[in-house]
Amino acid sequence: MSHLCATDLAGRISEQCGGLPLGIIFDCDGVVIDSREANIAYYNYLRDYLGLPRLTKEQEDFVQAATVHQAMDAMFPRPLQPLLRDAARRISYVRDIMPRITCYPGLHDVLDFCRERGVRLAMNTNRTDGMDMLLDNCRLHGYFDPIVLASHVARPKPAPDGALLIMKTWNIPAARLLFIGDSTSDKGAAEGAGIPFLSFQTEGLSPVSTKDFPTLLQALKSLPL
Repeated sequence: MSHLCATDLAGRISEQCGGLPLGIIFDCDGVVIDSREANIAYYNYLRDYLGLPRLTKEQEDFVQAATVHQAMDAMFPRPLQPLLRDAARRISYVRDIMPRITCYPGLHDVLDFCRERGVRLAMNTNRTDGMDMLLDNCRLHGYFDPIVLASHVARPKPAPDGALLIMKTWNIPAARLLFIGDSTSDKGAAEGAGIPFLSFQTEGLSPVSTKDFPTLLQALKSLPL
């Protein structure tokens, strides 16, 4: 299943959301920011320190969607986990990790358009901390309200708790919202909350899928409020 062109994407969004969505919920890693290289570098450093093999492609995909606790439990045997504290202290997030994190091209254009049109913006992420530094680095302060971290809800994605919290905060029906994600975890959260789902850069995840933000912006501009 391939990504949709702007015209087809606009039609599918309009069918699901009744026109331009009143609010859009973004996943963070893999949608708002390209953190894949940073995540892989971080976990490979820890595995190198413990003498473990580097991440497989399957493991790289997993750590991109998982919470830190889920990733640590899956990537490192419990008897070795106490050794991770010393390894982690040797890493400077500002020096070693943050420079590897960038926004996807065209993101700010989409965010600015939505803000101009009165479309609410939120973020639902399985991150647990470090958001202020990330927002500073990527010039994202002031766009998203609320930002729901895994630590803010009882159950992180794929549970719908974060999406439901955003819906309650906004008081907007699920059918007038759009959830943009890149993983089965995001899709599960959206479906659990009854929110239409748009897959970003992940073919086969959803019939409503876009390859990039310029295509999404073109689609959104053609939709009526």
